Amino acid sequence: MLVFVALIAVVIIGYISVGYIQTLKQEQRKKAGAKVGVLAFISGLILLTVTGKLYILAALGTGLIVLAKRLFPFLRYFPLFQGLFQKAKTKHSAGSSKHSTVETSLLKMTLDHESGEIEGELLDTVSEGKYLSEFELPDLISLYILAGKQYPDSIEILATYLDRKYGTDWREAANPGKGSQKNGQHSHESDSIEMTIIEAYAVLGLDNNATEAEIIAAHRKLMLKLHPDKGGSNYLATKINQAKDLLVSSKDK
Repeated sequence: MLVFVALIAVVIIGYISVGYIQTLKQEQRKKAGAKVGVLAFISGLILLTVTGKLYILAALGTGLIVLAKRLFPFLRYFPLFQGLFQKAKTKHSAGSSKHSTVETSLLKMTLDHESGEIEGELLDTVSEGKYLSEFELPDLISLYILAGKQYPDSIEILATYLDRKYGTDWREAANPGKGSQKNGQHSHESDSIEMTIIEAYAVLGLDNNATEAEIIAAHRKLMLKLHPDKGGSNYLATKINQAKDLLVSSKDK
């Protein structure tokens, strides 16, 4: 009987609340709706507690968590949630395995040591915070052309990402008739940029307490995956060699 009376009370209060909200102005409705939602949640908790059914809420919460975990991988297929999926995936990868980071004025590129997968987060432009995997090839080519004009330190690492994901056919669309020559020029410019100790540790995926043996081991492991003779990237191989040489020389001082 108590449950029946409580349910009737909830229905009546809900009906009155909805009628009241409809009389408000547009800007006032959201605030009122939020307050009603909070009150409804609290009322539900009280009702479940009084009737001894609070375990239903706990079971429902557990079920939703399990469902969310199973549905999470499918977020990548919905444009609205692609960014959320990629951020969570990147954080998970960072915590579950070693990764290397190369940061430029335009991009923060991350290489997973286990899978060899490369991902890039935009640090500038109107798409700041988005990941390269969220874009289609035409958009990435436009970004590459923009990098050539405004972010010269970023063009080689972006080219590396495109090469690994799409092969080299995209270069003709980006630089009709002069792709390889232009690429060589940018490579020379990028290689001449001085690397700091902090950047070197990030490139090898090590912390600043790493020993010389750990530096050499990390370098060897990465080169096995990224050496140009094994389908890797000249740019990344150069960066990895540069990082190893810098850190080893700093240990010898």
